[in-house]
Amino acid sequence: MNESIEAYPLHWPLGYRRTAPGQRISSPFKQSMDKAQQFLRKEIERIKAKKLIVSSNVPVRQDGGLYTDWMVRKIDDPGVAIYFQLDGQQVSMCCDQYKTVWENVYALGKSIEALRAIDRYGTSEFIKRAFSGFKELPEQSSGRTWWEILEVSKSASPEIVRQAYLSKIKKAHPDAGGSHEQFIQIQKAYEQSCQFFNQ
Repeated sequence: MNESIEAYPLHWPLGYRRTAPGQRISSPFKQSMDKAQQFLRKEIERIKAKKLIVSSNVPVRQDGGLYTDWMVRKIDDPGVAIYFQLDGQQVSMCCDQYKTVWENVYALGKSIEALRAIDRYGTSEFIKRAFSGFKELPEQSSGRTWWEILEVSKSASPEIVRQAYLSKIKKAHPDAGGSHEQFIQIQKAYEQSCQFFNQ
């Protein structure tokens, strides 16, 4: 599991497209926020996946759940990405089609449920084969070091690096006038810095 992936703020998987804010829709789901979270976690258990991280722009409670009042808000970026291990492989899925975080959480659970249904009808090893397409993409190098991208000293403390990352990632977000490529580059630089500090 990549230790630099955080539940908050949103860590969008490399290579996945984003839904433009004006194209997000309301879902047909009739569910409470807590039940949406419970449903996703239950579906993850049913496929015997481990080490689930639910990443979004909603702060995380001490028990690992998302704050319910935030899940119904129409925040600038309601996207949700999930990361987990399945048969020893790191897997990521994400959804930002809907207007609220809880809808995107529930959609991810329903997607896993649908894959399980296909698997039940006898399609050979469908779950394993389907999820092989969701493996995290390898890092891409920009030719610049993580400290150059984050504009910090290589000897900066982890806290200074984190503050630089949070400041830059907000400005680089496509909704804030940045670009998808710049956003991904900053995310990857921060991941590399975490690996550096954990050596």
